[in-house]
Amino acid sequence: MVKQRLLFAVAIAITGLLLFVSGYKQAQSEPPEVSAYSSFVDETGNIKFPPGFPNGYVFIGSWAVNGSAGVAEIHAVYTRAVDVANFKATGEFLDGAVLVKEVSATLGAAHTTGNASWAHESKTWFMMIKDSKHRFQSNPLWGDGWGWAQFDPATRVQISKNYKTDCQGCHIPAKRSDWVYTYAYPALGPKGQTNLPKDAVSGDHAKDKPEQSSSAGQGAGGDVVAGKTAFGINCASCHSVAPGANGMGPSLAGVVGRKAGTAPGYDYSTAMSNADLVWTLENISKHIEKPRELIPGNRMGNLFLGLQNAKQRADVVAYLQTLK
Repeated sequence: MVKQRLLFAVAIAITGLLLFVSGYKQAQSEPPEVSAYSSFVDETGNIKFPPGFPNGYVFIGSWAVNGSAGVAEIHAVYTRAVDVANFKATGEFLDGAVLVKEVSATLGAAHTTGNASWAHESKTWFMMIKDSKHRFQSNPLWGDGWGWAQFDPATRVQISKNYKTDCQGCHIPAKRSDWVYTYAYPALGPKGQTNLPKDAVSGDHAKDKPEQSSSAGQGAGGDVVAGKTAFGINCASCHSVAPGANGMGPSLAGVVGRKAGTAPGYDYSTAMSNADLVWTLENISKHIEKPRELIPGNRMGNLFLGLQNAKQRADVVAYLQTLK
C-alpha cells in the first residue's frame, strides 16, 4: 500500500512537472501583446525606423506624382508578407500591421518607349503602424488607429512632431478605408479595391497636361464656380472655408489681404509664423503653384506639390476672393 501511494505521488509530481514545462514553452512561444511593436516602438510610443529594412518587407505598389515638368516624385510602399496575407483574408490591416513609404525625387529622359522617369534619391520616409488598441493616447504621433512617423532620408531619425499636422494631411480623402489608399496597392488583392476615385482614368492623361504659364498676373478674371470645384478637389481636404474652422490647415475664410500665419487659433509652422508676407492675389497664386518656394519650410510644401494648371489657379484665387 505504501509503495502504491509512493508511486501515485511520483506520477502526480511528474505530471505537474510536464504541465509546468509545457506551459513555460507555450509562454515562450507566445509573445507578449506589444511584441509586434517591440522592434521599432519604445514603451512610450516613440517610433524608430524598422531595423534591417528592407529585409522582411515586400513591395505592394507605388505612386507617380506629377510636377510642372513631368513626374516629380515616386512614392514606393512596402509592408510585411503577413500583413498582405491578413489583408487579403479580412480586408483590413490588423493590429501591428506596418506600412513604409519612400518618397524619391526623380530623373527623366527620352527612351525608346517614350519619356520615362525613375526614382533618383530619397527625399523622406513615412511609416504607419496599426494600433487597434489605442496604446499610446498621450503620444502625439498616435491616433485614428495608427502610429505615424516621418524620417530624415539620410539618418532615418524620426522627425515628425504631431501626426495630424505632419503626416495625416495626405490621407484625409482615404479616411473611409482606414486612412490608406488601398486601391493603389495591387498586392493587397480585390479587397483593396475600395473607394476607387470615380474620375480615375487609364492612359497617358494627355488631356490633363498643365498649361505652361507664369504665376505673374494670376488671380484676376478667374471663374468662381470652376474655382469652387477646383478648391473642393485640391484644397478642401485640409482647408475649411468657414470662419474659425481650422483643420489640417487654417481656415481660408478672409484669406485675401490677410498677413501670413495669422488665422486665429491655428498652430502654424515656424516658417509660416515668421513670414513677412501678405496674401495678395499674386502671392496666393504663387503659393498654390509651388508651395515649397514662396515660404520655404512651411508644412503645406511637404503635403501638396502644387496646382500647375494656370487656369485652375486663377479660378481658385477668384473663389478665395469671395470668402469673407
